[in-house]
Amino acid sequence: MTNTLPSDQELEHLVRERFGFDGFRPGQREAMRTLLDEQRLLCIQPTGHGKSLLYQLPSVLLPGITVVISPLLALMRDQQQHLNQRFGLPAGSLNSDQNDEENNIVRTAAQAGQLKVLFVAPEQLEHPDRFAFLLQLPVSLLVIDEAHCISSWGHDFRPSYRQIITFVRAVESRHNTVRVLGLTATADPHTEQDIIAQLSSDGRPVSVHRQSMERANIALRVIPASGEAAKLAACEALIRELDGCGLVYCATREHTETVAEYLQGRGISAQGYHAGFPPEAKKRLQQEFIEDKYKVLSATNALGMGIDKSNLRFIIHYDIPGSITAYYQEVGRAGRDGNAAKGLLLFDPRDRRIHDHFISAAQPKPEDFQSVLQYIFEAREFPNLQTIKRTTGLHPTRVTVILAELLEQGYLEKFSQNGRVVYRALRQDGNPSLERYERQYLVKTRELDRMLNYAKNSAACRMSTLRSALGDNTAERCGHCCTCHPVTQPLAIASDEEKAIRHWLNQRVVAIASAKRPEYSEGIAVLDGTQRSPLFVDFMRRRTSSGSEADLGVSEELMQLLITELRSLIHRSSAGAIIAIPSRTWTARDALLQRLGNEMGIPYSPDYLSWHRQPSARQGELLNNDQRRFNVADRMGVAHGRRVPTGPVILLDDYTGSGATIKEAVRALRQEGRLRQEIIPFTVASVRWRLGSSGMI
Repeated sequence: MTNTLPSDQELEHLVRERFGFDGFRPGQREAMRTLLDEQRLLCIQPTGHGKSLLYQLPSVLLPGITVVISPLLALMRDQQQHLNQRFGLPAGSLNSDQNDEENNIVRTAAQAGQLKVLFVAPEQLEHPDRFAFLLQLPVSLLVIDEAHCISSWGHDFRPSYRQIITFVRAVESRHNTVRVLGLTATADPHTEQDIIAQLSSDGRPVSVHRQSMERANIALRVIPASGEAAKLAACEALIRELDGCGLVYCATREHTETVAEYLQGRGISAQGYHAGFPPEAKKRLQQEFIEDKYKVLSATNALGMGIDKSNLRFIIHYDIPGSITAYYQEVGRAGRDGNAAKGLLLFDPRDRRIHDHFISAAQPKPEDFQSVLQYIFEAREFPNLQTIKRTTGLHPTRVTVILAELLEQGYLEKFSQNGRVVYRALRQDGNPSLERYERQYLVKTRELDRMLNYAKNSAACRMSTLRSALGDNTAERCGHCCTCHPVTQPLAIASDEEKAIRHWLNQRVVAIASAKRPEYSEGIAVLDGTQRSPLFVDFMRRRTSSGSEADLGVSEELMQLLITELRSLIHRSSAGAIIAIPSRTWTARDALLQRLGNEMGIPYSPDYLSWHRQPSARQGELLNNDQRRFNVADRMGVAHGRRVPTGPVILLDDYTGSGATIKEAVRALRQEGRLRQEIIPFTVASVRWRLGSSGMI
């Protein structure tokens, strides 16, 4: 390690001897030279081009520590492992997937000078104490991974990324020689200019290295598939004919689980992955996939954008992504070893609705700004994020966006109070500017339109369309996409196969995730409400009926399904009793409980749990899950003096949405009933609540 800048020959020696590569890829050495000599660089290179080497190698040469700000937790784990085990470069990370003890160990190591590379999730910069900690480190290289995220022109704009520029300025004020590197594969000319403007706002110039976006080894194909059953059938058929392993990208967590479960049932080694999984489960799944224990992972981009697995042979998009630039980046995870790979898009025009919802959820209105600002201004105590979401009832994403904007425009400040980040209003005068979000709305809508046009346009070369969208003016026809080289045998799915899959979807059991605080095991919901199956619609109609129709509240067909699933659950768990969650509206609860208890031959209790204080509203009437949790918190109790049989207990309810009522019931059983045995939720159905408005999706 030296303060003298190395020669090109020394860089070549280092990349071979220290990192074990045969040499630099085209453009790598020139980019690295520019970074070392000129200190600021925006590098726009295609996926799989080895952008990470541009900070890994300089980290060996430069004194102090390299801080890499990245939103991709999966990538952090991969890169950290590579640096520590393969390259002998001590690295650590700070992120929400680690507990406080793990993050504190990393902070201690960084302070002691024991780390050369520190990966940081951008959300860490939003906490004042963590921001201050990072600021006192001897930072010699600051890396902004996925740099398009700092631009409101970028396809994946994140409010938390705005703190990065603030952090850059603060680091530069302490370390005048700090180098700044922005990395991205998806910056079109508008985004490029915006990033440059932000990184050079203090007058220091930013150099740009842009490579061709060509990925000649990836053959792209668009496959029409109307409806979820058709998509599942197509997914299975494609995977069976594809060699190697790959990813199936999904737009929602629910889709990742549906795809994985279906493929498993068809004998394909598959697992789901999304940000809602516990941290240890995500680490395990990622490692097992890297070790080729699964042919397929169905994942949101919580995994897919960050996984460092060079031998992915295919990428299937189950849902269209929200932008053509995101699609390029995601499909570019395939074939990073340079060998032939496939990028397959299952296209249903109705998928647009998913992304229209995402765009709308993040788009604040003037009255939303006023609602948040007025609440913070009038609050008796400085509120935290959770309190603001609960009180305003806005979509959680929208609240995060609004707070970031109000902070930047000087209407609010945030600080730490008793270990919590809280907000204080500074002024109420004037109207906050919505210009950034009006522009972002136009950008996201335009990007979605371009993605749909890509899928619909059967005349244009697929790869050249992607490259042109990213500002690569050298794009030519690729010669091997489905347009340049049409498939001679289109994928054909039999109608009876689709019918069988629709039946499977309608009767698919949905897992209810386990929890640690309060502790309960994974349970099941017998019907998936999002499918709107005839059984579900009939149940929701009957559950509040009175008279003879309410005898059991379910059809005999559903009754038999409940009996079958409950018997299987009891067989697996050895449960010895059923306790029902109290309900004001489920008229047939007691009759159904009695029937199930008698069928299982185990004790059951309709009144062991009760509401000590009735919730102020029905859960479906509330506007977000923070309100739903608050609505039921600490309101349930147990009948004292009543014994519950030993052994695991089944906790019965009509349906679950946010999970708040189940958690409150378990809290009462644990704290007031002193139950220590296993508790397993069992509901007739699962539903998805709207966020920012009442009702089900």
